[in-house]
Amino acid sequence: MNKENPFELPLTVRGYELDAFHHVNNAVYVQYFEHARWMALKDLGPEWLQGQGLTMVVRKLTVEYDAPATVFDELVVRLWVERIGTSSVTFGQDLLRGEKTLARAQVVAVCLGTDGRPHPVPQQWKDIVGWADEKAPLSE
Repeated sequence: MNKENPFELPLTVRGYELDAFHHVNNAVYVQYFEHARWMALKDLGPEWLQGQGLTMVVRKLTVEYDAPATVFDELVVRLWVERIGTSSVTFGQDLLRGEKTLARAQVVAVCLGTDGRPHPVPQQWKDIVGWADEKAPLSE
C-alpha cells in the first residue's frame, strides 16, 4: 500500500453531510479519511493487531482543503503508507472527484501496547502493507 498502489474507497456525498453553505462540511472530510483507514484495516485483516493486544491511535492529523464537494458527488478516498517509524505509521490520504483533488491529509498513528504505551510496529504489519524501507523519505 504505497502512493503508486493506494487503497481506494468510493463514496457518494449524502445530503445530510452538507453544511449551511451547501457543500460538504470540513469535519465530514475528516470522517471520510477515517472511514477509509478503517476499511483498509478491514481489508488487511485486523486480527494481527488485536491478536497481539495492540491498538493504533491517531496522534496527529493534518488536512489541506482545496475544493468543495456537493450533494451526489462521486468521490474516491485514497490511502497509502508514507512512513513506518519505530512505533508510528504515517499515512497519506487524498479525496478526489474524478481527477480533481478536493483535500489531502497526513495522519500519524501510534501503535500502543496493552499498557497504553508506545509499542514497536510489528514486522508482520510491515510485511502486510509491503513496507520494504523504513528509512524511506516522506512522499510529497
